[in-house]
Amino acid sequence: QGLTAKQSSDLIKQTQSLAVANNVAPDKVLKDIADSTEAFAKFSKDGGENILRAAIQARKLGINLDAVAKTAEGLLNFNDSLNKEIEASILLGRTVNLQKARELSLANDIEGLQKEIVKQVGTEAEFNKLMLPQRQALAKSIGVSVGDLAKMVANQDKANMLAGETAKSFADIIGKDAMSELTATMNEL
Repeated sequence: QGLTAKQSSDLIKQTQSLAVANNVAPDKVLKDIADSTEAFAKFSKDGGENILRAAIQARKLGINLDAVAKTAEGLLNFNDSLNKEIEASILLGRTVNLQKARELSLANDIEGLQKEIVKQVGTEAEFNKLMLPQRQALAKSIGVSVGDLAKMVANQDKANMLAGETAKSFADIIGKDAMSELTATMNEL
């Protein structure tokens, strides 16, 4: 992203602080981001802060950033995505509406995408009542494996708590001095 060494260091420290504030292992989040350079390149905006938040959200859901990026890309294949959505709706006997998720994917808001996906999946109790073909169709509609879908469902309460934490600004979590450094970094960008 063309950051200086100081800017990169500040961004890493901010990510670590946000991960700790959300009870997620910072080293796993940073490794996930480092391993997902393609996702970072495709979906980053605002200096990459959205990717940092999305990586933490993904960890809370029990998946990784690449799985989220795969979902985002799959939803942007409109024809295929709509067909899978209709199939899932028919098998589930309820409407699955991924339009908002597609919009969020298009806007590179992969943190928001994850929140929308969790809404569409339903509760853990609802998921546990589904038969295998229904689970497969739902997973296919959002572009994840049934295993990843099960992790997302099981961890959605943690992710909802994260939503409250990430609503806070970085300044609330890391302090005003660090925020001044981030502002200077962003201005340089």
